[in-house]
Amino acid sequence: MKTILVHIEGDDGQEARLGAAFDLARSCGGHLVCLSVMPYAAYALGDPAMGAFPVTTLIDAVEARRKEERTAIEARLAREGVSWEWQSGDGDSADRLVEHARLADVVIMSAGPFSRQSAMQLGMTGEAAIRAPAPVLAVPAAARGINVAGPAVVCWDGGQEAARAMRAAMPLLALSEAVTLLTVEEKDSPFTARAAAAFLSRHGIAAEVEERAKGSSSIEQVIRSVAAEREAAWIVQGAYGHSRMRQMLFGGVTRGLLADAPVPILIAH
Repeated sequence: MKTILVHIEGDDGQEARLGAAFDLARSCGGHLVCLSVMPYAAYALGDPAMGAFPVTTLIDAVEARRKEERTAIEARLAREGVSWEWQSGDGDSADRLVEHARLADVVIMSAGPFSRQSAMQLGMTGEAAIRAPAPVLAVPAAARGINVAGPAVVCWDGGQEAARAMRAAMPLLALSEAVTLLTVEEKDSPFTARAAAAFLSRHGIAAEVEERAKGSSSIEQVIRSVAAEREAAWIVQGAYGHSRMRQMLFGGVTRGLLADAPVPILIAH
């Protein structure tokens, strides 16, 4: 993954996103594209703490804050010694990220839990995961980067979304020390986990197949359990859902994993 698009917003998850971006860039010899998007609402409303200032004053204040944030992050980028560039935009963050993902190999965004605006953040990540032409690496706010070489769990059900996520993850799976293909109560399909493992093997990726019964647990609980058992550093998950009236609708497993992600999750639709 050579072109790594990073969402810059100055929120609670930004440090985790940057940490993952640096780890990914070093592991893959990649280039960071830092995208800072200022919503139009910021110009219209400003910060409530500013009080009733004239519109021009609010715009100046927002732009000054934006410039201050860029200066601080650029200083950090220079210290990290990775290749990078800065892009700015206005409007809807998900829209701008989806657009820039046309020339990106992966988009780094946040997973939950969030200490504030959780629904909006989850919706933004989900929107990009469903619409972007590149996979999204959703990073928990508490994460300290991503150990790309660590164990990886690939969630497999034979569906198109799972296949797309697995293929998108292959450059990283090739770097992982241990890959587990997890299937929970496998469906009657020719696209079995063992067939997926054979596919990966032709690309030099050795994967162990783990078949689990759901029992009284949910599929999400089984995924979390196996990820903990295998000490997974990251998870690969197909993004099931669609965008409707600007609200992201996910299947229960994807939504649950993203809302309280145990580790970074690479998702694709």
